[in-house]
Amino acid sequence: MQITVLCKVVDNFGDIGVAWRLCRRLAKIQSKYKICLIVDDLEAFSKIEDRLPHHLAAPCNNGEDVNAGESPVIARSAATKQSIIIDGIEIFPWNDEELCHEVFSQNDGEKLSLILELFQCGRPDWMERILFEEKLKRTVQIIMIDYLTAEKYAEDFHCLQSLTRSAKVQKVNFMPGFTERTGGLVIDEQWQELPEWNKDGPVLIFTYEGDWTELVEGVLSTAVVPVVECPKGVSKPPFAPRILVAQGRGKESFMTAVRKVVECSRSECIETNFVEELPYLNQTEWDQMMKSCSALVIRGEESMSRACLSGIPFIWHAYPQSDEYQLVKVKALLERMKVHFEEEDFEIIEKAWIAINSPEKRSNPYAEFFAAIPRLVPGFQDFAASLRKNGDLAANLMTYIEKIAIIEQ
Repeated sequence: MQITVLCKVVDNFGDIGVAWRLCRRLAKIQSKYKICLIVDDLEAFSKIEDRLPHHLAAPCNNGEDVNAGESPVIARSAATKQSIIIDGIEIFPWNDEELCHEVFSQNDGEKLSLILELFQCGRPDWMERILFEEKLKRTVQIIMIDYLTAEKYAEDFHCLQSLTRSAKVQKVNFMPGFTERTGGLVIDEQWQELPEWNKDGPVLIFTYEGDWTELVEGVLSTAVVPVVECPKGVSKPPFAPRILVAQGRGKESFMTAVRKVVECSRSECIETNFVEELPYLNQTEWDQMMKSCSALVIRGEESMSRACLSGIPFIWHAYPQSDEYQLVKVKALLERMKVHFEEEDFEIIEKAWIAINSPEKRSNPYAEFFAAIPRLVPGFQDFAASLRKNGDLAANLMTYIEKIAIIEQ
């Protein structure tokens, strides 16, 4: 079987992060299937997969067969164009119409027998021509992998059939989610077990743009001595917090807030050396770094799903949407998490999550959140354990794919 995965990079790394994690997991579960990934932004992809060249070089294997274990490999197509093979997964540039049309139209569209369309990304024009204008004889199955959400519609839409322009092209929804009535989350090998919480670990900051002055003050409140009220004779806080700031859209605004807090302090009791700006990390390094932290402030879907599985106390900064729809998504996830916490502890989490996702000014809820972290850990760990019971999204998806194959036979 051939499985082709489609991904358009909308938000820097989140979309391709999910796509690459899913591809790698599918390849691990069932190595006999050939997997292709079609992505529109190789530069963004290269930030989380350092084996990927920033620019496609000249073919280096002279058209010879390549081994799946050799990565990266630049593979020559029938023409003199290129694809890239990493860990046995063949990667194609979305916008290279000549290469992609030639490769994917071969053998009655063999590589298009099963398509995973991620995050409502649509399909390239060259693929539309193959599917609907060139009249394939084979039946094509399209599985729509939607955005991760805790909203009720994830259960309602899961495995729901959709119509297309051709009876030969069949489409179905497959919904990631937080319940057993959805596909679950991707639980790759390094996330099978709940990591041990590192109480002395740093705090990770990975947000969108914003005024993060109150967030900086909230993190620094864990230093016991308030930033702006150092006692006489105290030159530095007795406990120096460590903050790791990830690369991305929100880094500069967070660093601006750090400098503002330091400059506004009433003494020299705090310095900026408590902040470390991280380099770009590949996906494996990112996972390891997250597990080393005592708390997380994360954004998007890919890192949020890892935070959910980590059992580490975290605040989620959802992707800002029109009419503040991100608050609907945030509240839906909070509702799923609520049963795992004492009422008083849940209120602390809820205040911090709503504040970071709402433009309205509220009293600073972050200091209370970071002060409460040790007692919040059991609730987050219990939530993480409940997600593992729903199964691995990739394994659930592969089971569904193999059922389709059996039916077609």
